[in-house]
Amino acid sequence: MTQVILENVYKSFPSRKGENVASPTQLPLKHGEETDAARERAESVNVLRRINLTIADGEFMVLVGPSGCGKSTLLRLIAGLEVMTGGNIWVGDRLINDLPPKERDIAMVFQNYALYPHMTVYDNIAFGLRRRAGGKGAGEERIAKWPENLLVGVTRKLPKGLRYISDKERVVNEQVRNVAQLLQIETLLNRLPKQLSGGQRQRVALGRAIARNPQVFLMDEPLSNLDAKLRAETRAQIVKLQRHLGTTTIYVTHDQTEAMTMGDRIAIMSEGKIQQVAAPLELYNHPANRFVAEFIGSPPMNFIPMEFHAPLLITHSQFRFTLPEVWGKALQKYDGQTLILGIRPEHLSLSAPATRNLPVQVDMVENLGNDTFLAVRLAEPGSDANTGNYLQVRVPPDRLVHIGEQLWLSLSPGKIHFFDPETELAIFP
Repeated sequence: MTQVILENVYKSFPSRKGENVASPTQLPLKHGEETDAARERAESVNVLRRINLTIADGEFMVLVGPSGCGKSTLLRLIAGLEVMTGGNIWVGDRLINDLPPKERDIAMVFQNYALYPHMTVYDNIAFGLRRRAGGKGAGEERIAKWPENLLVGVTRKLPKGLRYISDKERVVNEQVRNVAQLLQIETLLNRLPKQLSGGQRQRVALGRAIARNPQVFLMDEPLSNLDAKLRAETRAQIVKLQRHLGTTTIYVTHDQTEAMTMGDRIAIMSEGKIQQVAAPLELYNHPANRFVAEFIGSPPMNFIPMEFHAPLLITHSQFRFTLPEVWGKALQKYDGQTLILGIRPEHLSLSAPATRNLPVQVDMVENLGNDTFLAVRLAEPGSDANTGNYLQVRVPPDRLVHIGEQLWLSLSPGKIHFFDPETELAIFP
């Protein structure tokens, strides 16, 4: 069993001298603390706070969030490339807080590939295998076998028949060939990284990680440098490989499409904290708060301030709507108060004029062929053309819509979400 457990993980960076730090993520100064160390702690920027997460054995976990939310920092803490401020990290039954990266049995795939430019594809994949082949006592073994190692190194670039191949090198060669076959890069083994395309380099970086057969894979936005078509192809390859190998994988991205299509579960992060951990469809259908609702889904969810009147009536200056009975109990305490109604673009549909429907004006049309997206404005009474509540709507591609056109939209009753205006937490029926 190789599960990864993060227990109350914190990470903070000290502010630079003379820098005025004003951040909501600062560590608070405890009552009565007056020391220089305490003041320094209070002025540090806390980029990760109270991270508690368990990744199951063999699971594909995706960390997703906007730039600067701390997801890559968390990955680097697991890899041992950053030092934690507080908390524990377990890999299997080992506490790895104080272990150096090479002893954590973790392989990481970086955003910029991080291949050795002077080495061939073969040597890039074999590098980690050769480094760790000796295990404990490797230093003594290298001294005892230095003539053999020298002979291997000197003859490595000679024609096949003239090379000296040790038993260790035969094992490395077999593993490299197996990985190359798995990734379909057998024909690239003698090339240098500069002779490869972006997709080929990414597969070599994956191969180097796979060859080590680690307990955990860490992937830090490995597809961000690829074009859209190649990204989709490589995304499918990574998922297929992970299922074939069954290795516990933690994957970082800011692309919600990658997150939704790749992960067994997704952890959504914002401002150094985990907002929600769930399966992709659970996040889409039952977001825990407004941030998650807005982040998951493309285009994002629309939000409209409404006033609730018991038992089931919600009103807006432009329309009124009677909710399904399932909402009665959950919304009782909000009688006479403002709520935030959430509705996704695909759950709004073109309809006829009615009190329960939304009158809107089209401001922009995006025709994608398979879909048409509209940016529309729900005007407020007395507002001018530049104000009002803007919404996004997905309509059938065969429905021709023009800028400036007046439309009526109906809400799908079973797809409505509500959020508390103070806490922005979701309200569930």
